[in-house]
Amino acid sequence: MTFSVGVIGLGIIGKPIAERLVKAGFRVAVYDVRDEPVAELKGAGATACASSAEVASRSDFIISLVLDRAQTEDVVFGANGIVQTIKPGTLFATGSTLGPAPVQRIATALVAKGCATLDMPITGGYLAAYEGKLVLMIGGAQDTLERALPVFRAFANNIIRVGDIGAGQVAKLAHQLVMSVSVMALLEGLSLGAAGGVEPAMLKQVLRNGLANSGVLQVWDGLGPRYKSMLKPAPPGAALPNLRKDLHSALELAHELGVVSYLGTQASLIADAGVATGHDNPLL
Repeated sequence: MTFSVGVIGLGIIGKPIAERLVKAGFRVAVYDVRDEPVAELKGAGATACASSAEVASRSDFIISLVLDRAQTEDVVFGANGIVQTIKPGTLFATGSTLGPAPVQRIATALVAKGCATLDMPITGGYLAAYEGKLVLMIGGAQDTLERALPVFRAFANNIIRVGDIGAGQVAKLAHQLVMSVSVMALLEGLSLGAAGGVEPAMLKQVLRNGLANSGVLQVWDGLGPRYKSMLKPAPPGAALPNLRKDLHSALELAHELGVVSYLGTQASLIADAGVATGHDNPLL
């Protein structure tokens, strides 16, 4: 069976995922609130849609890759959401970082429509998305995952089922907590080295060959500027960058579960204050 795949949300991860699905030979329907990426995907061979509901009407498998909980709930439950037109037997996967409770609520609502849900948080960044090397943390039934694997393999090379619906969200938030602390530790270490006269390139070479090596360091030359921009001071009321938003969500979940996170709390305070220092120069 060849899936008709719908992709809702054509941002830095969604757009390359949709492109890879087109190239893999799937029939792909796309929607985004912005016209430009929809037009680009239409030019690549996808079907342009005017709403999430239209995507659902054309798809056997819907992948939502929008920014946050509010946007995801609009994709699913809004006036033009997928619940209006989704067909029984359709698979739905959300790659957004929502926390476990929202995705469990979505799964319950879609069961009533005769549809299955997969919790599908993503890591790897946009470079991995273009290369088809994303990591997926899957929450959901094993048999549902097996149905989805041909689609997932078009854009991911590491697909890990971590448990039932909601478990993927827990794994993603734990990942984001560790990654956030790693980003800020690397910034401070590079700042210390620079202040003491060690060239950043040389210090990174040392770190890559020592126990301080990390996935963050491995992708730093490509993604470092993006991480750094997420830690700059932000005006009051500004939308939180993903790194800070996910760190807040991780700490909220830790509080709900009674887990004390000293390092995560300190990292969040530093990020919110906009005082993270260092990169390849003494100051950010």
